[in-house]
Amino acid sequence: MRTRRLSTIVAAAFAVTALATGITVSYPASSSAADASGIQRQAWLYPGSPGESQCTAPAEYRDDRVKSGALKPEYWYINSDGTLHLETTAEGLCNAYSTANVADLKAHSASQYPTVSGMTASDVRALVSSSTKRSNAVSQLTTLITNNGLSGVDVDFEDYWSWSTTDFSNYKKFLQQLASSLHAQGKRLQVDAPAMTEDASFYDYAQVIATGVDELAIMAYDEQYDTPDGARCLPITPYDWLATVTNYAKSKVPDTSRLVMALPSYGYSAPDPCDLNSVNGNIQFSAMKQSPGFSSDPATVERRRDPSSGEIRWTSGGVLYDYVDSTAMDRKLAVLADLGITKVSVWSLGGGNPWFTS
Repeated sequence: MRTRRLSTIVAAAFAVTALATGITVSYPASSSAADASGIQRQAWLYPGSPGESQCTAPAEYRDDRVKSGALKPEYWYINSDGTLHLETTAEGLCNAYSTANVADLKAHSASQYPTVSGMTASDVRALVSSSTKRSNAVSQLTTLITNNGLSGVDVDFEDYWSWSTTDFSNYKKFLQQLASSLHAQGKRLQVDAPAMTEDASFYDYAQVIATGVDELAIMAYDEQYDTPDGARCLPITPYDWLATVTNYAKSKVPDTSRLVMALPSYGYSAPDPCDLNSVNGNIQFSAMKQSPGFSSDPATVERRRDPSSGEIRWTSGGVLYDYVDSTAMDRKLAVLADLGITKVSVWSLGGGNPWFTS
């Protein structure tokens, strides 16, 4: 998901009631604070104009929440003609490329993986279908990463469900070229992937890893877009769905050191019952606090906490509001710890979005 363009981890089992099925599952029975605190943290951030809420991201990561992990700023996006645009602070953008930005990232993280973003199938297709544009992009990415002493590249090409088998084949060619180029310079490649629970023609985790990708970041959020017709919108990341996505990923990529499970820190609003065409997603916490009916009263927050996801959900004026707070993040992290995951990435920093409590 992109725009534009723990003091205590619960160690005792907590009951999860699936919204759609009524099935009750317990997560996690064996996780402890130590289990979850040993998971490497990563986080994405993205550019904005001065005054936009994402511009608070540096103030957030400067608390060294990912000092031993990774920061992943969006530095490039794909133009409609398949070329890459480098987003810079000279354009008046926060969180964009500059030597000062690079230095700040390095001061507050162990690894840095600037993101190249493609949010539509047509833009992705324009790049990966051309051998010349693939080569030019690989050169552009590798050169900046190498010259600035950064760790590698994060590839976030989305709109997967609109990809043809040819698109996926060309995408793998691009990844293979980029992985080879980066590895030759001692750099690494991370790739963002859709949350999946079964095999599909448009994407295959094992085939992507086979191109030479070092880490696959599974974006385990936005389950609300799978809500059945006429129902209340689902949570962003229900516990049982998170476990299913994770177990499927492990079946395709058995080496869990190469898996990064991505968790949400944001909210959304939608009509109740759900209208998928009217979901307002990626709402940062600073904006969510302005929503009708928002409450910071601890008792009210706990009454609104959804047992299937830990998320805070309420309705006002026929609109459902849902956001992920620190407790929900802690509990989702505990699910992953119980499943043997060692790395997580959070979308996203900025706007005062919640973070784990330890």
